[in-house]
Amino acid sequence: MTPGRIVVMGVAGSGKTTVASELAARRGLPFVESDELHPAANVEKMAAGTPLTDDDRWPWLAAVRQAMRAERQVVVPCSALRRAYRDALRAADDVGFVYLAVDHDEALRRVAGRTGHFMGAAMVDSQFEALEPPGDDERDVVSVDAGARTAVVVDRVEAALATLEAGTSIAPLLGVGDAGHEISGDELRAIVEELAATQVVAAGARRVLLVPPDHTRLHSRAGEITGLLFESLSAAGCEVAVLPAVGTHTAMTPDEARLLFGGRIPFARILHHRWRDGVVRVGEIGAAELTALSGGRVTEPVPVEADELLLDGWDLVVSVGQVVPHEVIGMANFTKNLVIGLGGAPTIHRSHFLGALLGMESIMGRVHTPVRDVVDAAFDRFLAPRVAVLWILTVLEDTAAGVVHRGLFVGRGGSGESGGAAYRAAAGLAARCDIELVRQPLRRVACRLDPDEFTTSWVGDKAVYRTRMALADGGELIVLAPGVSRFGEDPTIDALIRRHGYRGTPSVLAALRSDPELAANLGAAAHLIHGSSEGRFEIVYCTDPAAGGLTRDEVEGVGYAWRPLPEELDRLGLTAASASGPKLDRDGEPFDYIANPALGLWAAATRFP
Repeated sequence: MTPGRIVVMGVAGSGKTTVASELAARRGLPFVESDELHPAANVEKMAAGTPLTDDDRWPWLAAVRQAMRAERQVVVPCSALRRAYRDALRAADDVGFVYLAVDHDEALRRVAGRTGHFMGAAMVDSQFEALEPPGDDERDVVSVDAGARTAVVVDRVEAALATLEAGTSIAPLLGVGDAGHEISGDELRAIVEELAATQVVAAGARRVLLVPPDHTRLHSRAGEITGLLFESLSAAGCEVAVLPAVGTHTAMTPDEARLLFGGRIPFARILHHRWRDGVVRVGEIGAAELTALSGGRVTEPVPVEADELLLDGWDLVVSVGQVVPHEVIGMANFTKNLVIGLGGAPTIHRSHFLGALLGMESIMGRVHTPVRDVVDAAFDRFLAPRVAVLWILTVLEDTAAGVVHRGLFVGRGGSGESGGAAYRAAAGLAARCDIELVRQPLRRVACRLDPDEFTTSWVGDKAVYRTRMALADGGELIVLAPGVSRFGEDPTIDALIRRHGYRGTPSVLAALRSDPELAANLGAAAHLIHGSSEGRFEIVYCTDPAAGGLTRDEVEGVGYAWRPLPEELDRLGLTAASASGPKLDRDGEPFDYIANPALGLWAAATRFP
């Protein structure tokens, strides 16, 4: 079965539009003319004989990718001259390329004979200068000699496409596991030791930075993997440091680090990401591209800032993390671990606000989203040229028997390399293991926040994010929060949450117009939107003030209802060891229990197409 989305690529004069339109007609598929998606400024430049720059092309490619995603099957003519441009289009998913090969003189002759097209003959030279013919590793590309009449070329294209199977793009370096698999401790150790030997030491890396999540991903197995890597690489004579990708979270304490890494890593070797003042600017995703990605909802650029420690000349950075449904980006980890987890305030704030404005329901659990596009682009363009990265990605599933490690995927480089392939494979498995669809919206749901992972609503509101698509209008979400003692991880954000509360999108947008401090912290604004039910259902936070938890006044002050935790646990008949699943409370009333909302996504089938 050939890929559903077909890009016919090549230089001006190769016959892209003519061949693509005929191919679409033969197959009865939609046809999208990418030239019509160029911004007016691009058309003016090309008509004047001025070659486009990358900054001109990125918004155009974003618009083309969005148009491709709108169709499950489509044929698109697009020059896609450089590998980076093809990588941008690959993110539409299920994409195959047909490269129409034509020599310079023939292309020039054809373009010179056209009338009424903005691409003049003077542009042909620049097209050949920009052209990077598909490499041998681009297995999702077939080449066709375009030096014949249209019908013959289309016949050749049909024959070539018959050899191109779906899923024949770039592969991960390693992919272990599936929905029925369980990776044991011994198997994991063997895999990690092999990776350390073959992908790090044998590759000549001697100065290595490990980038895991913090303790809020306690069940991801990333801490165990990082500890094993630290031991193996240190024993091999490598200089190893650890920089947790905490984003806006507070730094881990020694006790939290011991819990996450199993005591394998000396606390002195754990560095701290300073997201407000320890970063350097490395680039920017432009306003025109954001406009295209967001459908006009966001028209401001996203500055890209990265931790200066990340750029400290490491031979190799090893990013370790869990791929799981995520409220801001769709699926957590991969490039997010570095761009956001080790990013600066503007990068974090604006990417999160983009996700909030697009709406969580359109993002959560999706492999490719506009926010993912921004984050991948930031890494590919500004970090990949400066940092060699090995990605180790885990997939876990919360089962009645406990948390099971289903898969591990490994790759290098950006979204168009084996790193991107590892992410896509992991995200595909996470979609099968970590998204639970219910037939009908649920009336009553209780979620427990593990006190070792969740001490703030900033992190603990995963209970809201991950269940909101499952909850019925007028339903009740009970958040059992034994460790939650604050709202924000950061003092500024904590104050903003207390000031404005979780009162829904209209309230947040009004607050942005009146509160400059909130406008300067768009990540906080995004969180206030994400943490609200938008008036659809009631959120009840259950804390224990006697044990240091948030008080009733604090909880009710941000717009949530409150109940005392000990009494609620007794009423529900729950303990820390209770397994997820349907339950009855002491009065015989039904509810659905989720032991750890960070491990998945719950949605009514009607709300998750």
